[in-house]
Amino acid sequence: MLKIFVQAPGLPAPETHVFNFTSPTVARAEADAIKDSLGKAIQQAKAEGAVPAASGGSAASAAMAIASAVSSGPQIGASQDGMYDDARLQSDIDLQRSLLKANPQLSKTFTESLRTKPDSITEIQFTSQFWSSRIHLLRAHAIEKSQTRGSYNVLASIKPETKGNALRLSISKEQIQLIFNQHAVVRRAYDENVPKMNESEFWVKFFQSRLFKKLKGERITEADAKNPVLDKYLNVDDEAERAKRLMASHVPHIINIEGNEENHSQRKGNKPDFTMRPATNDRVPIIRTLNTLSEKLLSQVAPNDVDPSLPIGVDEETYNNLALQDLREDNDDDRIILNIKD
Repeated sequence: MLKIFVQAPGLPAPETHVFNFTSPTVARAEADAIKDSLGKAIQQAKAEGAVPAASGGSAASAAMAIASAVSSGPQIGASQDGMYDDARLQSDIDLQRSLLKANPQLSKTFTESLRTKPDSITEIQFTSQFWSSRIHLLRAHAIEKSQTRGSYNVLASIKPETKGNALRLSISKEQIQLIFNQHAVVRRAYDENVPKMNESEFWVKFFQSRLFKKLKGERITEADAKNPVLDKYLNVDDEAERAKRLMASHVPHIINIEGNEENHSQRKGNKPDFTMRPATNDRVPIIRTLNTLSEKLLSQVAPNDVDPSLPIGVDEETYNNLALQDLREDNDDDRIILNIKD
């Protein structure tokens, strides 16, 4: 699939065109050929629009009004180069204002230089010359603005304080959302018990519960206080969530070894020897909990060494090598014809 966005003059939103390639053998090659042609046309348009942008043209690069072609997601390399290309950075007035606001020393230099510039140089020419020697600052500021904080182990960062007999806790809405995203069992407990109980009361009981200790990877002891509302979620089957992650990993079934657990589970029939059984959460809770949480956090990070336009799972060449030839209906029989003459 190839999706193309075209920003026409005067329209608030870009037009979207989706092209599907149905060839069973060369669909990927056809899509790549068209994508490469569009990429060359866009780069040529950028080069032609760089001169008027530097001499006081519109605030946005003229090339961005033509087209931006992506294949089911941002392209590796091409889109990043377009975002931080010199002509676009030099013509981005909003970015320049943001940098001046964030850097008082640079703002002072800009103001003084603008005040003492010769009358023969217009303000547009001065601005272009000023930023042409500071492209690296604009690029660094653009990269800094585009960065966002990733997910983290939120339960480890929340530390309730007990003063006397009162438990004091400070938690933000962002942290609550992260808890729900990282631990589905907490979302389930919240949905089933709020608003039966007050939201503040729920969080106080949660951070005092055994469930909280289990999710942090701490060992539960008999001295820990019991909570009839939240203790019932201690034995929630983690295999259901693990199976959900396994299905979302897009591993082809033909090479998915863990997929055998779904249809040929050893939980039925004779159990394997105890030395071959995986350790339970009671033995090494901290290791298993941290490994599971790390897997969840890393799954939310987009890899920077994979082109998202490629097929999910394995590339087409590997898939074709793994495919069973005997199951293909369109294959012709490879036979040697024997002609016999009397």
